[in-house]
Amino acid sequence: MAKRLFLHVGMPKCATTSIQAYLAAHADDLAARGLNYTFAPGEQIPEQGNASHLANALITGDTRRGWELLDYFLRPEGNVILSSEYLFGVSRGAVAEELIARIRQAGFDVCVICYFRRQDLWIESDYKQHVKSGADWRRGIVALLNERVEKQVLNYNAMLMNWARFVGHDNVLAVPLRPEQGPDYAVRRFLEALDVADMLPQGSAGPKHHNVSPPTGLIEPARYLKRAMLDRGVSLSLVQQEVDRFFDVAPRLVRVPQRRFLLTHIRRQRLLRNCETSNAALARNFLGGIPAFDMVPEEDAPSEIPLGAEAAGILAAYHVDSQNNLRARGTIERGLGLLKRSVTALRVRN
Repeated sequence: MAKRLFLHVGMPKCATTSIQAYLAAHADDLAARGLNYTFAPGEQIPEQGNASHLANALITGDTRRGWELLDYFLRPEGNVILSSEYLFGVSRGAVAEELIARIRQAGFDVCVICYFRRQDLWIESDYKQHVKSGADWRRGIVALLNERVEKQVLNYNAMLMNWARFVGHDNVLAVPLRPEQGPDYAVRRFLEALDVADMLPQGSAGPKHHNVSPPTGLIEPARYLKRAMLDRGVSLSLVQQEVDRFFDVAPRLVRVPQRRFLLTHIRRQRLLRNCETSNAALARNFLGGIPAFDMVPEEDAPSEIPLGAEAAGILAAYHVDSQNNLRARGTIERGLGLLKRSVTALRVRN
């Protein structure tokens, strides 16, 4: 009987970190079940999957390093799990065919596992990651949306069809994520695919959430802050520190807008209409004809407020309150300094 290799290819922002954290934390338990989730020596990256370096090597054309890493992962007895959201991008390159061929030559059958969210919800999560991360991203969400559409990232069916060309439709597991699913659904569904669902019994405590995004109402102000600093030549590391500080401090200083979405209702409707054909093909080819999503976007009045004006107001309030806090802190520190000097003087006289 052939061994199996489970290739978890993302997508990004689709519970990938939560799944990978669970796999890493329970690697010994999985190994006892004949499932190897290991990291190559010196290759572990915090909160990333074990195949991150492998995927990056294949995407950047460093195939020598990529095949060395693959050979390492294919050594153990039993089944193997490889996980990286960057594998999502490998499917669009010719190297994907060779990747699958090498895995099969080593005696493995391949199962591709891919999670995805409704396109309007996914692009908002993707944009939040661009703003809060250390990436040099300065443009607005519409620019990112247009870029993702142009590169066919939001055509989930096309991406999965690329994988199906090499592993067969029956070996592609497509998992749509929806808001009404429980917090442990993504991990539980993954364990079901591995045939070890009993590792997370129904009713048990769900896995810890990872990579949680800041409030939606703070994303655009943070993007303006980030852009202004980058445009002035501030280093990415310092920009990241200031953005992190903003997300930490701002909720205590300003009234955070209650908007749920960054895109307006009309723009989200337009996006989903443009995805109707590809989503219908996704359901037909990989979901047994069952639609992946409810294609009617939710309405939310606070999300109709223009982002620019709202962000400007937040940043102004943040700046004023930050300065007030700094002045107050300075007054307190000066007072403490005077008190310390007076106490010291008393001790000297005594």
